[in-house]
Formats: sequence, C-alpha cells, structure tokens
Amino acid sequence: MIKRFWQWLVRLIQPILPPFLKPKKYRRRQKRLSDAEYQQLFRQLVTGVNRGWNREQILQHLGDQSSDRYFKVWLYEYGQQLRQLPQADHQLAWQLLQMSGVGCGELGEIAAEIGKDLLAKPPGKGVAYPEDKGDEEQEETTESDAAETWLNQGKQQLADQDFLGAIASFDQAIQIKPDYSEAWNNRGLAWGNLGDYQRAIASYEKAIQIKPNYQLAWYNWSVALDKLGNTMVGEEREQRRVI
Repeated sequence: MIKRFWQWLVRLIQPILPPFLKPKKYRRRQKRLSDAEYQQLFRQLVTGVNRGWNREQILQHLGDQSSDRYFKVWLYEYGQQLRQLPQADHQLAWQLLQMSGVGCGELGEIAAEIGKDLLAKPPGKGVAYPEDKGDEEQEETTESDAAETWLNQGKQQLADQDFLGAIASFDQAIQIKPDYSEAWNNRGLAWGNLGDYQRAIASYEKAIQIKPNYQLAWYNWSVALDKLGNTMVGEEREQRRVI
C-alpha cells in the first residue's frame, strides 16, 4: 500500500520537478566493433551503393551502426590512411563520392570528402596497366583505360556544372566502349541538367538496354520522364495563353 502511494506521488510531482531532480534516462551503450568488422561493413556498403541501393536498403544494412560514432571515427581514420598513400584508387574514389547523395547521412559526407581528396592524387591501385600481356589483350586494356579516363573527366565536368563539356567526354568514352553503361547513364544526367529530357531519357534507356538491372539508371530514367511530362504540360498551358 505504501509502495503504491509512493509511486503515485512520484508520478504526480515529477512533471513540476526542476531538471536536475528528474530521474535520468540511461541509453544503452553502443558496442564498438573491431576495425576488421567496420572495414567489412563499409566495403559491403560501398558495393551496395554502387549497385543502386536505396535509402531503405542502406539503413537495413547498417542497422545500429547507422548512428555509431565509432564507425564515423573509424571511417575518418581510414580516410587519413588513404590520403597518405602516394597514389589513389580512382574507381573507389568515385564510389565514395556517390555515397553523399543516397541516404548515407554523415557517413556519406565523410566518404565523399575522402573521394574528392583521392581524385586529386595520381591513379594507382585499381587501374589496369598493360604489362607483360599479348598485343591483343594489351590493346583491349589500353582502350578500357582510355574510356575510364574520359568517363572520370566527364564526371568531374559534371560536378563543375560544365554540362556540355561532360557530354563531349562521355561521348568519347562511348565511342571507345559503346557498351559503357555508366557513361550512358552519366550522359543522361548531363542532358537532364541542361533541360533536354528527351535526350536524357534516350541515354538512360541505352544504359538500361546494356545493363537491365542498373537500378540507378532506372531511377534517373523515371525522374527524367516525370520532368519531361511536367515540361510538356507547362508548354501546352503557355500555348493556350498565347491563343
């Protein structure tokens, strides 16, 4: 009886108590994973984003680590290690840049900063060099490298809002490697930024034709299609006003 009365009394006066007298709510302490576990988690995240994961899939993959401050500290230190290397993996750098706009939160922002710094370095790991190969294989590798160089240049121009220059670079990449789905997708982004949604849609459709499971191209295609519809409606209204 006394215990119940005491509980009732506490509930009654608790709302009017000053903050320093109110009972503290303790949050469950988050467990820090090992560096190897963080590295594996991050590699899987980068791979997933590159395959077109949406925000829901990213959060499902990260789980409790989406708000893990230790994970952010690990990523920052990992970035510092990559920055100290004389050369950089430019393919990884572009993947890290992608993470800033797909729902990765602060982790994506940290990753994007690392990616920008890596692109300023000479290419190293991840770039194939034609050494000790036959003439045919050497020529194929050289062409692949050239196409990737044009693609990366176009991406940088796209980031700098030089959309016509980006389109020219993507066209060079496509001329070397016609089935370069990533170049077609980025070409669509450049045309979309210029407001030419019909050419953007055509580029996305080419990327999807080459790679039917290209989720990012499918998403960009749907956005461009929606914007084209809105533009056509706007033009029709304007014509009615003139008439």
